[in-house]
Amino acid sequence: MLTNLKWKVNIMGDSIDTVNKEKIVKHFGNAFFTRVEALIEPLIVKWDIVELRLIEHFSANLVFKGKSNSFGSIILKFGRNPSEFRSEVAALKSFKSKAICQLLEVDFNNMVLIEEAIEPGLMLKSEKDIDVRLDVFCNLFKELHSKDKSLEKANYSDDHEFKYKSYKEWVFKICDYMDKQASWKEVALHMKRAKELYIELSKVYSSKSLLHGDFHYYNILKGKNDYMIIDPKGVIGDPIFDIPRYVLNEFCDQEDDLLIDSTIEKVFNVISKELDVPKQVLSKLLYIEGTMAVCWNIEDGMGIDKKEDILKMLNRLYRYLN
Repeated sequence: MLTNLKWKVNIMGDSIDTVNKEKIVKHFGNAFFTRVEALIEPLIVKWDIVELRLIEHFSANLVFKGKSNSFGSIILKFGRNPSEFRSEVAALKSFKSKAICQLLEVDFNNMVLIEEAIEPGLMLKSEKDIDVRLDVFCNLFKELHSKDKSLEKANYSDDHEFKYKSYKEWVFKICDYMDKQASWKEVALHMKRAKELYIELSKVYSSKSLLHGDFHYYNILKGKNDYMIIDPKGVIGDPIFDIPRYVLNEFCDQEDDLLIDSTIEKVFNVISKELDVPKQVLSKLLYIEGTMAVCWNIEDGMGIDKKEDILKMLNRLYRYLN
């Protein structure tokens, strides 16, 4: 039982008690909790885990941080979606980069993995200096997508047993979904424009590389010496499509509305110079990614009461195109 886990390992902070059970069930459902409850103690034995702490920042997966006598500091992650889980594992195995965290063990049958824990693990988001944030992002991008063109080396090793989804599929699929949403016609129009911009860009930026797919500053953590990237989604596309999620961070998290435009101008200027991508292209990437993010939220059940705010945001992103 999860409630008895404290007898098996040294729990850091609160034990996985009734309160935490309620949180897990609320976010993931009772069936998922029951699966975790049945698996966690055998995994503790299998991977010689001696400490665990529930990370309450719930997203797509349930995550614990802890220590193992076999591997040191670890992240223990329980997946939910088989396709997404296999894509993340394949990406962790395939990237040839010291910039991304290391996969340690994986149990495909139960959709569980352990990977190295980045210590101290502070998110790049917590860095107050935007110049530092931009420098870190650009350097990690260069490292992740480095390519020796003379030797035609890809940024990843091919895994012929796994077929990644493509960025194109992401764009087309959510556009098709929005076409059917009668209550969100104005947003669907934005998504149609975003799709057209993607098609335009993909004619120029057409390489097929493995992308992180979720390269934002909440997935960039401070290590002992350098920042590192965690939680790749694994998707195929041109490397430029790994840029806009970070830019969207800077746009959405700027609390002072009067400073948003100047912040984005600075972000465009630095990234354009460092990564050799025209600012006009960056504005299109931001519009595509921002529009998809909104549409995915709608797909996940966002209420129609948010429509006015959403359109205000999308119209602002659209203005950056001009």
